[in-house]
Amino acid sequence: MSLGGVAETATAAEAASAASAGAAGVAALLGAGVAVTALARDALPDDLPYQTGVAGPLGSAAAATLLRECDTLLLVGAEDLDPGMLRDRGRCRTVVVEPEEAPRGVAVPDRFPADATVRVSGDPSTALEALIPLLRRTTDRAWRAHVEDLVRTWRAEGRTRAGRYFGTSVNPRSVVAELSERLPDRAVVVTDSGTALDWWTRHLRLRNGMRSLLSGHLGLPGAAVPYAVAAKFAAPERPVIALVGDGAFQGGGLNELITVRRHLDLLGELPPLVFCVLNNGDLNRLTWQRRAAARDPLLPLSAEVPAMPYADWARLAGLPAVRCDRPRHVASVWADVLTRPGPVLLEFVVDGEIPPDWAAATASAAVA
Repeated sequence: MSLGGVAETATAAEAASAASAGAAGVAALLGAGVAVTALARDALPDDLPYQTGVAGPLGSAAAATLLRECDTLLLVGAEDLDPGMLRDRGRCRTVVVEPEEAPRGVAVPDRFPADATVRVSGDPSTALEALIPLLRRTTDRAWRAHVEDLVRTWRAEGRTRAGRYFGTSVNPRSVVAELSERLPDRAVVVTDSGTALDWWTRHLRLRNGMRSLLSGHLGLPGAAVPYAVAAKFAAPERPVIALVGDGAFQGGGLNELITVRRHLDLLGELPPLVFCVLNNGDLNRLTWQRRAAARDPLLPLSAEVPAMPYADWARLAGLPAVRCDRPRHVASVWADVLTRPGPVLLEFVVDGEIPPDWAAATASAAVA
């Protein structure tokens, strides 16, 4: 059997952790590439050369190519994989390993291909443990080499895009890229819906032992700040960083800072709890979706949000805060903030005209 791709996710952190070693073992034996889904962003570290990133309509180009070109696809507990990623699979063989019972709130019908070659119901980690002794090591590593080349190219493009800026505005890509270079060990990185999710998907590189959190199925804009607070109370010894857009932050994050202030005596001596607000004055994901649909990157902003001095607001509430509006200061600001104990609000004034990858591709096609 020639395995082209392994897509792994989980509805709970424990399931993802238990299955990740099995997925890596299968990939190693068969020379396969691996993709993850948004909810399993931390299932396998990003420094694996065959880890292609998040598979989704707005995810990694390398992961999309993996799913499109592989001849065999093993889906391990992939409850949140978008069915659109599995269309036009041609002659690709599909093996599905899914829990016996669907998690509460997850729709089972049409979640996976109805014509899957093999379907296995049961605990994903147990299924993979039983599968590995039945596999033969693939000696031809041409596919693995191709996947690793895809990953190198995709990451190099990301570094190039993160290094650009126009005028005096901060490139939001650079905010996450510079954070990624300085992430403390065992950090927890939380994000929200909106373009913050695009930069989290594209430029964040998690190492072993790090965790990520995301609103399930992106159903609740504004979840990042309360998720980060909950993560800090659940694991006080871990550094926690929340990446949130200004629209989502106004949708509940401002009020949640009152909770942080109330517990400042407890949180103040713990490893960092950073609320990173990307201030572009717009519901930026909606703007780029509208521009992509119209194939016009010059359409005006769709949903401006009220101007708010977020750092000043946090200081008024009694919390430390830093505001950065200079591109060349992004790295040094992160370096400083991540060495401080306790909570801090970090406001970056970012350029809302920087398109996510999926919007940039649409704009390029429109211009051509």
